[in-house]
Amino acid sequence: MWNNGASVNYINSHVEPNSIGKCAAYVRRAVEAGGVTIRIPPPRIGNSASACDYGPSLELVGFKPVYVHTGTGPTDTAIIPGQQAGDVVVIQPIAGHPHGHIALFNGISWVSDFVQLRGFYPGPQYRNVKPAYTLYRYTDNADTNSKSTEKKKTIKIVWPIPSNKRGSEFGHQEEILSHLDGESTGLYMIGRNGMWHGGIHITNATTPWCALSGKAASEVIDFPVAFKGDQAVRCMVDGEVVAYRICKDYLTLGWETGPLNFSGSFVLVKHYIQLGEKEASGLHFYTLYMHLAPYSAYNTNSTEKKWTVQDALSAYDPEWVMTASTNNKSISESYRKGTMPKGAIVEWDKTDSNLHTVAFNKREYGLVTFVGFTEEALKKGKKTSLKPGLQYWMLVDKNNIVPGTDGIAQPSWWRQLLPPAKDVMKFDQVICPTPYPISASDPVGHMGYYQVPKDGGYEARYQVHIECMSMDDNLEKFLTNPEKVGEKSPLYLKYSPSLILFKKDVTTGTFSKDTKVTTRTGILPLSQVTTEADKSTKQEYWQLRPENAYVPKGHTEPQLLSQYDLAKLGFRTEIAEPLSFDYLDGKKQPTGFFRSIIESLHGAAKDDARTSHALVKHNYQRLLDKIDSGAADYSSMEYWRAVHNPDYRDVIQKTIVKHPSDWYFKKGDAIWQPFLNTLKKEAPEWKKYSEEFLDKMAWMQDVTTEKLGPSLWHMHPIAFLGMIKVNGRFSYTYSSYDITVEDALDIQIKLGNNGGPTMQKSGGFPRITKDETRPYFVPENNMDEPYIFQYLDISTQVNVSEDQMRKYLIGKGVLSGHEKTFLNAAQMYGVNAIYLAVHASLETGNGTSPLGTGITVDGVMVYNMYGIGALDGKAVATGSTMAKKMGWITPEKAIDGGASWIASHYIRVKQNTLYKMRWNPEKPGTHQYATAANWALAQSKSLKRECDQFPDITLPLDIPVYKK
Repeated sequence: MWNNGASVNYINSHVEPNSIGKCAAYVRRAVEAGGVTIRIPPPRIGNSASACDYGPSLELVGFKPVYVHTGTGPTDTAIIPGQQAGDVVVIQPIAGHPHGHIALFNGISWVSDFVQLRGFYPGPQYRNVKPAYTLYRYTDNADTNSKSTEKKKTIKIVWPIPSNKRGSEFGHQEEILSHLDGESTGLYMIGRNGMWHGGIHITNATTPWCALSGKAASEVIDFPVAFKGDQAVRCMVDGEVVAYRICKDYLTLGWETGPLNFSGSFVLVKHYIQLGEKEASGLHFYTLYMHLAPYSAYNTNSTEKKWTVQDALSAYDPEWVMTASTNNKSISESYRKGTMPKGAIVEWDKTDSNLHTVAFNKREYGLVTFVGFTEEALKKGKKTSLKPGLQYWMLVDKNNIVPGTDGIAQPSWWRQLLPPAKDVMKFDQVICPTPYPISASDPVGHMGYYQVPKDGGYEARYQVHIECMSMDDNLEKFLTNPEKVGEKSPLYLKYSPSLILFKKDVTTGTFSKDTKVTTRTGILPLSQVTTEADKSTKQEYWQLRPENAYVPKGHTEPQLLSQYDLAKLGFRTEIAEPLSFDYLDGKKQPTGFFRSIIESLHGAAKDDARTSHALVKHNYQRLLDKIDSGAADYSSMEYWRAVHNPDYRDVIQKTIVKHPSDWYFKKGDAIWQPFLNTLKKEAPEWKKYSEEFLDKMAWMQDVTTEKLGPSLWHMHPIAFLGMIKVNGRFSYTYSSYDITVEDALDIQIKLGNNGGPTMQKSGGFPRITKDETRPYFVPENNMDEPYIFQYLDISTQVNVSEDQMRKYLIGKGVLSGHEKTFLNAAQMYGVNAIYLAVHASLETGNGTSPLGTGITVDGVMVYNMYGIGALDGKAVATGSTMAKKMGWITPEKAIDGGASWIASHYIRVKQNTLYKMRWNPEKPGTHQYATAANWALAQSKSLKRECDQFPDITLPLDIPVYKK
């Protein structure tokens, strides 16, 4: 096993100031520092091995070529698509350099015997010639490293669609599920046609902003007003693309009224989530996005030179490129010329390597020419100080710009398939590329046009079909939350039948046992359950509103559940082995799996205490009796409606079914024959259409690189992923440290007068003992609000919008109106945007203090928004001196430069919370922000007060865990 971290550390520590012509030796030694032995290739010139010949030697120890440039056609000279830390590039010779070149990527720069600040090509001659090269990656680490990374970070999950054309987010799971209640077709498990349906449909009926009109002639007839693709369908979870089919245009099938159009485009994304420390808490799964708009629906001119800006971005002078590779923000910002607004049109040739660069933050910038604005941007009154016709450097990665002037975002995963990629885009066939990453919220495409046949005509709509499925044998264990992740931060309360209830005497404020007990199982969001205390005994009680009664706290019942206790929260599994995909044919009673569904719904109806629904359980019992009778005829629609009763939709949505996939089987397979044979007798035109449809759409057997089918676990994508999605006020990450609480405390106390713990007493700050320090030091002592805010992770990005930040800054003096500055700085330096704004607000007294409004030092007005360098008792003098030294001569530079300082002085030394700033558990007793033992707790009170102004934002916490 190769340790790429060790290799990166080696090459970083052995690098020379300039090239000494020994790239092969330096890179070979760095790779070997990771635990492998590299065979030195035989010399081709003289007595030395050539760098260009190391490819086979790398492959012998587990490296694989993942990207190849043949030496012809355009290529970037700075970055290689998908480059990762530990990758090695082998470059072929050019005139004057007969040995070629080799370099290793350290995560920021390419390094050989020196740091190559201009990219993987080592010099201007290479960049001019652009010789052939191969990118190598150690593949045996892929699965292990992936799992390690996933379990150390909170996996990002988003809803597949925004809530409106402006891109706003749904506030919570129930909101998007209610939105999708408007869909009449493509419901989970049993479709409107009575057949198995392993996913959900989202259509223009509910979400027209994700539809995109293409170029089919019939689209203009069916939808005279074109859909503009205002928003894209989004990847739901961080993962990697493992298969796709991009249809160049719509597919057609014959029908009695003429050819019908539909899209067969799809992308399959593979994911891994590990909730705890062990693989028992892990799950491999896939999301599928089917019927996406075809290639022809987009502006896909490969020579496109005009692009539309998708977000407000900083624009820099052409000379800025000279500082792009350094982290000296004050110098870099001196080249800033203004803001490129959303909706701006720029001209940029992406094939011209001279118009590309990669900055120190590993982001890609392009030298663009500002042209003007889109019509929509002009209508909104967009303005800028930038001048048309002039060139500026700006971000061009992560869909910050899209080709053309219509502003429609292309699927982000297409970028990896464009020349000079190794796996270039291919059309109208199932392709299994070398897996490459895609992030949650990345555009996967838009809803495709779909003409659905019906007797005598068709129905037209735009739709996407989304599935969530797994082949992982660990799924059932995963549902049980084996490591009890989130146990200390429960979100639900669950009570069981026969639980003794209590009643309250409102006159005395005391509680006593009632004669009633619970008769059913109930699950309530903990945030909606209030508590009251007995005035006499001080015992606290939960109020169970559905039962109109109380139960005491602190007992084994009711249970407090984590969001990850999926089995206890009602998720259950079914295994179906049907002979046909057609469950409701109206003739043969649907026993087995279908009957089990009705039985589950019957159980839910029996537990329903609403008097208005008292008869529902009897209706389900009637259906069960009818199924058991074997009666020859029944109403398929009645059975379908019973399954999709909106009052009990969570029963269906929480059922996970292992079922044969209709994407796996082809028309000749036995499972399709009952359905097709019936059509042969009764509706031959439907049989012909169905067989042609199956021929065109089956894809799963063509995905030879993944073990898929024939049966897979199917999960409702919104219900299942919505439970794993970080919910509630906080998300939790736990950082483990190889030191006990006692040992770490001892280190703190031994500091004595050189930084040991203090506490304010009688106007002074005397040293305190170990026992006096303990209550402030032990994390478990301070897990309630407001003190839990000392664990707010300032290094984790939060999903805060420009509008939310603007509202927060209103009335905060000099800070007001700087929402974009805070958000851009947060993204640039990897700092929590809410923390930056809150920190600035607290330090500047809501933007009104002298450091915030500006102080003149040596004739220059300077600003210090975060109080950096401001010492107690002389804060204004020392803080302004620091601002002058750092070049913070405008509010914008103070906000941005201070964010850079926080990132470099705390985040990069792993002090990303107030607790870690105070106690530094990574290296106790060193680099600590304060000596007062209660400093972090005191700060957390103010932090909570300010964060409360972002009630809809999930705040990331990083909880320290000391060795037991």
